[in-house]
Amino acid sequence: MSSLILIVLAILVLDAIVSASEAAIFTVPINRVRQLAEKSKNARLLLSLKESMEGPIVTLISLSNLITIIGSVLAGLVVAEEFGKQWVGFFAALLTFLIMIAAEIIPKRLGERFAELISLVMAAPIKAAATVFAPITWLIQKITSPFTAADKPATSREEIAFLARLGQKEGTIKEYEGQLISRAFKLADITAGDMMTPKPFVFSLNGASSLGEAQELIKNASHSRIPVYENSKDNITGMVHQRDMLKALAEDKHASLIKEYMHKHLTVPESRLGDDLLKDFLESKNHLALVVSDYGNMVGIVGLEDVLEELVGEIVDEKDIAPQFIKRISRSEILVHGQTHVPHINHFFNTSINSKKSLNGFILRKLGHLPSAGESITLDNLTLIIEEVSASSIERVRMVKRE
Repeated sequence: MSSLILIVLAILVLDAIVSASEAAIFTVPINRVRQLAEKSKNARLLLSLKESMEGPIVTLISLSNLITIIGSVLAGLVVAEEFGKQWVGFFAALLTFLIMIAAEIIPKRLGERFAELISLVMAAPIKAAATVFAPITWLIQKITSPFTAADKPATSREEIAFLARLGQKEGTIKEYEGQLISRAFKLADITAGDMMTPKPFVFSLNGASSLGEAQELIKNASHSRIPVYENSKDNITGMVHQRDMLKALAEDKHASLIKEYMHKHLTVPESRLGDDLLKDFLESKNHLALVVSDYGNMVGIVGLEDVLEELVGEIVDEKDIAPQFIKRISRSEILVHGQTHVPHINHFFNTSINSKKSLNGFILRKLGHLPSAGESITLDNLTLIIEEVSASSIERVRMVKRE
């Protein structure tokens, strides 16, 4: 009887160790192991196992099966000898139940819960077992290789985005941190053409003009970096900083030409992806880029601020929404000054609002009264939200496209 108890205990304990180790090595994140590997020898051993999981897993599965099969056979022989063959079936059912609970379910739960500790402790024994079982592992890998999927990345964009959302719900990461992660991935799906200010709305200065001639334009410019053209607004030759020209004007250099203060500009194709565009800005130290079509024609400008807004949300100051101006917030959202003409909005936002009037006039005619801030209008796939109203007109409208 004592020999039977010892065999059963040995099966349960050994199989439980293997099960807990298997669950732990699967659960512990590889990036955490890489971090630990900088200081711990066991962690470096564990990292080598994590980077090539097939061998260790085959070893652990083989060990578990050997323990269960050999132990069950020995226990069955003892039961048959001591209690008779008629009890073997009952004992087999009881042993299976015990193995399932005590050597599989509970140890695996513990392995998942204490994954880091167990995997570090068991790294050396698993490595040793993998060396002993290497011939068996090699044979099994050869047999199963036709049915094994090709290696895939350890993580995917979708998985990281899902974990970010899960982290937000559980409070592990803050809401804005989760949004930042999600937006970072979306940055790879939008282009310079999606973020740019189209050519009809680009404010630029003639490089041949003197500072004195253009001083009012310079002072009233809504952006600090301004494109400079030569002969035609289609021929952008560089960029100037508003502050440089204001400083020159303060020093009474009114006769100086604008092009004397010009810097080289960055040029990017309309199809340039957002993440690549951000890299371009950082590497070139430029904050503004000329956007060109496949034929090399200027189609608009895009700024570092436009890219950052895709990451952190809108960055709006009082100078952003000037008369006759549109501010892109995202691919499906813009801010529009009330005096902007509807055809310009249609061109900019790829919409088909049937009006030749200003947006202010269109909305007043549509509603029949001056709306309050917060009121909204629905037009097909568009929602127009009134953001700011003066005593007699609509100053600012947010337009959201439902895709």
